[in-house]
Amino acid sequence: MSCAVVHSAIKIMETVRSKYAASKIDKDLEDAIRYLLVNHAFRANPTVMTIDENRPEGRLLVITGPSGAGKTKSLMRAVRRHPLLRGFDLDGPDGPLVSVTVTSPCTLKQLGRDTLRTVGYPLERDIKEHLVWERVRHRLMERKKALLIFDEMQHITQTANVFEQEKVANTIKDLMINRKWRSSIIVCGLPAVADFIHSDEQLRRRATFLQMKHLRMPDDNLGIADIVSGLAKVAGLTSQGDSEIAPRLIHAAGGRLGVAVEITQNAIEMALALSDFETGEADGELALLSTLGASTPGILTIQHFADAFRRRSGYASDENPFISRDWTSTMAPGPAPTDDSQRPRRRRSRKVSGGNVR
Repeated sequence: MSCAVVHSAIKIMETVRSKYAASKIDKDLEDAIRYLLVNHAFRANPTVMTIDENRPEGRLLVITGPSGAGKTKSLMRAVRRHPLLRGFDLDGPDGPLVSVTVTSPCTLKQLGRDTLRTVGYPLERDIKEHLVWERVRHRLMERKKALLIFDEMQHITQTANVFEQEKVANTIKDLMINRKWRSSIIVCGLPAVADFIHSDEQLRRRATFLQMKHLRMPDDNLGIADIVSGLAKVAGLTSQGDSEIAPRLIHAAGGRLGVAVEITQNAIEMALALSDFETGEADGELALLSTLGASTPGILTIQHFADAFRRRSGYASDENPFISRDWTSTMAPGPAPTDDSQRPRRRRSRKVSGGNVR
């Protein structure tokens, strides 16, 4: 394959990977974010002129779903495309929001340090946890941050320490109700995050919950077939057998939209590579590779999906849902089950010192 062909294929795949597969949750996300932003613009007391101390309490949006469902991509797309946020530099320190990816493992103190770093105030020395969050609140007020996004929130809420969980809950509440500056918060993560929020009455009553649903057969077959044909078209390919591919793809992805899109992207990449190889007597290895799919140039087939799945999973042909006749019984990789050990323990009600919590 020539360098020119390689560069062309790379550009095509960049375009394919940049495309977003819309889902039913997109409208709900847009509405939920609008509610948070409009709430921030209200005056708590209409008889008093608009000042920072006169804002209503912040609200909490909880977005959950299995790993690979596409939560983060859907959320950030909704944020960046939202009409109320147009014209803002969302990645800059002066934008109206802060987005922090919670590291693993993570403590409340580390989350505070990461938040400060994101708003352009990295700590050069170690200070106590309560001082870290005091500075966070000050920077949020100084930078007029209306929204805080904490992605992969399960990395901090799944701690086994009940006292630490209480401190996390109280910190979230304080960010929403502190009189000096009130922000709304979006937390995104695995289903255990919703369990954590539900276990605290004060968080639960301030929260709106959105869940990324699993794909189901046959209800989602047509939508997945449309995604396959749409992405193939972007790559200049014609998809073949969409109605057969779609249910197998849902099964192969474990019902997760994000994984289904990734498998489709991988299949397209293989279709482009197979159709672009120029084989000959001197290219024994390439000739051998080209026989894997017996591919017709310009066509995306179920064999490309089978090859892509084999590369991702390492499963044998009899466990490959794109090859096996009894594909519904194959052990397609799915999200890890959430057992009781992964769920946050229900916290006992008791007073915890520190924080302006109601």
